[in-house]
Amino acid sequence: MNSTVRKKNKTAKALTAALTGFLFLALVSIFVKLEEKGSASIEWIVFIQYLTCLVIISVISSRNKFRSLRTEKLKYHIIRGVTGVLAFSLYVIAITKIPLVNATLLNNSAPIFIPVITLLWLKNRIDPRIWWGISTGLVGILFILKPDLSLMLKPGDLFGLASGIFLGTTYVALRILTKTESFETILFYYSLIATVLSLPFALSHWSNPPLYIWCFGVLNGVFFTGYHFLLQYSYRYTEPLKLAPFNYSVIVFTGFLDWIIFGYLPDFTSLIGIVLVTAGGILAISLHGKDNKELKHHWHL
Repeated sequence: MNSTVRKKNKTAKALTAALTGFLFLALVSIFVKLEEKGSASIEWIVFIQYLTCLVIISVISSRNKFRSLRTEKLKYHIIRGVTGVLAFSLYVIAITKIPLVNATLLNNSAPIFIPVITLLWLKNRIDPRIWWGISTGLVGILFILKPDLSLMLKPGDLFGLASGIFLGTTYVALRILTKTESFETILFYYSLIATVLSLPFALSHWSNPPLYIWCFGVLNGVFFTGYHFLLQYSYRYTEPLKLAPFNYSVIVFTGFLDWIIFGYLPDFTSLIGIVLVTAGGILAISLHGKDNKELKHHWHL
């Protein structure tokens, strides 16, 4: 009986941490939109977020004199860093051009592309059943994009979709890294690489927004870091595969906040797309995770 209670308590802790983390991620998108509306450039927004994250993880790592930052997988850190900053930058651009919930949905279409990315990159076969999830998600994306002859005139949708594809690549690299690398190591190199890459663009498009926008920028980095910490904390108590269905709670949180703060409500077609992409993503990543146990997270804490 005690073991059953402990298991339930661990599951409750994992779900609470994960859902709080996804709420933090939704708040990141809200702050991004507020910063953009407050005259901050996209390049400045990206740089300030990652710089804040780098400062936080550097302070944490300094407690053990940075001994946890040794790595033998710099190649995968670079891949994760480059694709991660591209995914976020494209997401920020999408936020400035299309409704926030649509941009978030397209960004979170990443699980649909993960099986295909692992096939092309790692040569892992795709279970035929996974195609049902991929197909369902792609149909949902079509409902969101509402493609017609003017699709190329709606670059915001394409930026959002591209961010999801790059994020899928990031997840594959991350799953490889978590087999041997500590959480601190992964987050440090990610923040460092992203900060270095975004610095030249930030300097060439530097913003000098009001003080409250600076506060939003720093809070953006704090919540972004908090999201990563809460997610890895939840992985201590349950397998990531079991948390996969809750990944899409970020869309619910974002949609609610978008409605409360900015007054946006998605139309019926977009709602259908959200449901289909969510269902397809959960199905694809769940089946793919079962067939590729070597790609599960193995946080070394």
